[in-house]
Amino acid sequence: MPKIGFGVIGTGIVGGAWHAHVYHHLPQAELVAICDLDEARAREVAERYGAPQVYTDYRDLLARDDIAAVSIATPDFAHREIAVAAANAGKHILVEKPLATTTEDAEAILRAVDAAGVKLMVDFHNRVNPAFVTSRQTVLDGELGELKYIYARLSNTTFVPTQMLPWASKSSALWFLASHTLDMACWLLNDQPKRVYAVSRSGVLQEMGIDTQDLHVAIVEFQRGAVVTLENSWILPETEPNVFNLKMELLGSDGVMYINTSDNRTVEKYTRAAVSLPDTLGFTLDPSSARLSGFVLEAIARFVDAVVDDAPLLATGAEAALVTRVLAAIEESAQSGQPVELH
Repeated sequence: MPKIGFGVIGTGIVGGAWHAHVYHHLPQAELVAICDLDEARAREVAERYGAPQVYTDYRDLLARDDIAAVSIATPDFAHREIAVAAANAGKHILVEKPLATTTEDAEAILRAVDAAGVKLMVDFHNRVNPAFVTSRQTVLDGELGELKYIYARLSNTTFVPTQMLPWASKSSALWFLASHTLDMACWLLNDQPKRVYAVSRSGVLQEMGIDTQDLHVAIVEFQRGAVVTLENSWILPETEPNVFNLKMELLGSDGVMYINTSDNRTVEKYTRAAVSLPDTLGFTLDPSSARLSGFVLEAIARFVDAVVDDAPLLATGAEAALVTRVLAAIEESAQSGQPVELH
């Protein structure tokens, strides 16, 4: 069976490691080309994963007939133009979350995809996180009764906005992190939000030269009555043992579940320099092995399954556009101090 050609646009931490790694190693896929504005970085990734072609203009990559699908792993705000062009070029598309940072951009991507008849998946990789897969099955089995409330906290240390993301001023913890937890809430509840109330605070990051909010806290009401609290910040101290802190509570009429994937202490490491709680679920990559390890890579592999075998998409464009619409409403509520209705 011939391999299917894939390309990666954007070679930061996500595209340059995770996406390229999966396309290089999966036997049914072939990593044909890498694209990044930084040619040196693109060439380094291409050499590491054996991609024969390197581009600095995504349009040159999209013009290749031997590429059937692409990953778009550019910054949060830089998805629309590339995704629309990819759809117009007839390529199947995997976009890193969030799909877009405005409702207008999300809708433009959906229109282009629908017109072209190509697949669009958004990389909500927690849908294959064992902790949340177990939680969803528990909900579907009715063990918790009717879900009434979800508390979801996903925050980062200041390392993320000050060192990891050079474009942090053009995003926020809301877009970068709540996109995950809001999608989880919609997925677990199998319902849609109807109203949001939110607050945000700024100052700490601005003093560090990063012009974005420190934190958002939002209450989201769903159609069937469930309430979700979303808590996201970018100002946890770098002395935290992990760069991220993820907690979730699912409260139902007949039970409760507590989820902790960031500091569950499966592995603890103490050295003279630092304390750390190494991740054992999401990303346990052995660079010398062709095998994939962890749900982060598994999510990208599911896109390959969808392109090659017509398997179901892990998360659709419509589901991701809903997340964008709700996050935009949360921003509006935080700015106005008033609840925002969703239609």
